[in-house]
Amino acid sequence: MNILITGANGLLGKNLVEKLSKHHNVYAVVKSKNEVTFSKNIEIIESDLANSTTDILPNDTDVIYYLAQSNRFREFPDGASDMFEVNINTPLKIVEWARRNGVKKFIYASSGGVYGNPNEPVKEFFDINANEKHGFYLDGKLSAEILLKNYAQYFETFVIIRPFFMYGEGQNETMLIPRLINSIKNHKEIVLSGKEGIKINPIYIDDAVESVARILDITKEHVINIAGEDIVSLKELALLIQNIVEQEPIFKYNNNIQNDLVADITVMQEKLAKPKIKLREGLERVVNSL
Repeated sequence: MNILITGANGLLGKNLVEKLSKHHNVYAVVKSKNEVTFSKNIEIIESDLANSTTDILPNDTDVIYYLAQSNRFREFPDGASDMFEVNINTPLKIVEWARRNGVKKFIYASSGGVYGNPNEPVKEFFDINANEKHGFYLDGKLSAEILLKNYAQYFETFVIIRPFFMYGEGQNETMLIPRLINSIKNHKEIVLSGKEGIKINPIYIDDAVESVARILDITKEHVINIAGEDIVSLKELALLIQNIVEQEPIFKYNNNIQNDLVADITVMQEKLAKPKIKLREGLERVVNSL
């Protein structure tokens, strides 16, 4: 198949591009060609999705993975326009183009954060309170989900994925696990809400890629959590890293109430793939790559 992947320079995107290019022709959409180096069967398309048109899209596309994320997701209100364009407006333009051009499968990467923090393992069918403010980035992701779902009827496969704390080699150092590793190595404080901090179930990038790639094998409309099996508190995660880097973390505790954000992965395991990489092994791989 001919597969178009936006956000091909991100952690999920670049690894998915390499995996799928072994058996398919892949179009990798990136903001700058200077940011990436790919192997064969990959055609790079340079586009700033905050200011793009659908004229750049190849007409023979069979599948679209919209994995692009605004890199200004922490910059509200200054980055609001960029977030709106990349996370909402451009996906809508592309899904409409896909409908008109007979694309068979459309996959949109949202975020596990859209659930809020209900303090129980979140399932895909849970109601999400639109009256609760999750922040501009997550509210934008939820808005895109709501709008894009109206197009599901026009595709053989329409899937919204909600990733939870993906991690792996080469990840942006501002993300959770690289940030924790660097904080421990550099003797910086790790702030915990309560005694343990938030509980999460991170997923190693190889497992995330395997599941997301297998969307090619399913049909119909789905919303699917993408997360790991191992559930840990932020403190437990830091202590696991301590055992690998052999350096003790510095914790700072506060009395803030923060619910957990753990994904139920039953649907992912049944329809896509089961995680294989245990958390300790994944962390060792990341630490050894730094």
